[in-house]
Amino acid sequence: FCCWLAEYLFTRRENKPASAAALVTGALLGLISPPNVPFWMVAVGAFFCIIFGKMVFGGFGKNIFNPAMVGRCFLYISFPAALAASWYVPFQGGIAGFAAYSSLTRTADVDSSMYKVDAVTSATTLTAVKKLNVVRRDALASQNQAEADRALQAFKNIDISRLFVGNINGCHGETSSLLILLAMAYLLYQKVIFLPLMIGPFIGLFAAKLMLHVLGLDTMPLLQGYFINIFGGGTLFAAIFMVTEPISAPVNNKARWIYSILIGFLAAIIRSLSAFNAGFMFAILLGNTFGPLIEIGVTEWEKSKKA
Repeated sequence: FCCWLAEYLFTRRENKPASAAALVTGALLGLISPPNVPFWMVAVGAFFCIIFGKMVFGGFGKNIFNPAMVGRCFLYISFPAALAASWYVPFQGGIAGFAAYSSLTRTADVDSSMYKVDAVTSATTLTAVKKLNVVRRDALASQNQAEADRALQAFKNIDISRLFVGNINGCHGETSSLLILLAMAYLLYQKVIFLPLMIGPFIGLFAAKLMLHVLGLDTMPLLQGYFINIFGGGTLFAAIFMVTEPISAPVNNKARWIYSILIGFLAAIIRSLSAFNAGFMFAILLGNTFGPLIEIGVTEWEKSKKA
């Protein structure tokens, strides 16, 4: 509603209705926000993403950045403790969230037990994996094989099936890979998303993971780490719902491939080597920044080939 209201305050001066896309932006912003974020913060983020991510560029169809990601980035930088420092412990067992009215517990960002990655005490799976990789890398560098093996075993104990179902800590929209894949099937059936934009991030992510593995910066098993990155974070949601946003993405098909692969590559690098776990948030905004240049470069290259 706040997204729609923000757009309405701008469009009413021209006697134009607010677009339904504002409601979509609001829904996406809610889905990429943690469940414990106060309502007023999301409302502030909603106004910010519409005003500074959309209306300052001229309104609907003219924005160069993904508005929902602009709002998420604003909230992440302005309120880091609320966005990343604590999470609700997910319900366990068959009835999961339907166990309802029991008290919810927040978890601190620092895991009290480094080697119980699969337990709900860890902030997020990717946070724990990053910590384990650092522990194993440092242990190997100091020739502490016992510590390295312990970190590796903890990594191997991560249950990917739990990541797939979604019984993990995380933002509303990123936890259940199963539901995201069902939504993807519907969007493909409706032909509203472009395959290059959706597939490219997975290629870029794998390329970056392979490069980090070869350079010795990622010491964990490559394939398991790749699938944990896909199912354990916002990768699926970002690739299917955010990267495929048509307005901020290139139009040329070759440019779409380069753009989407670049986003996946940058996301993996940011996740692995920076202090931020929100790799796709920054990667998508960087991709939006260079998207027009990529399209111009590819278009000019195609013209020169024809000439």
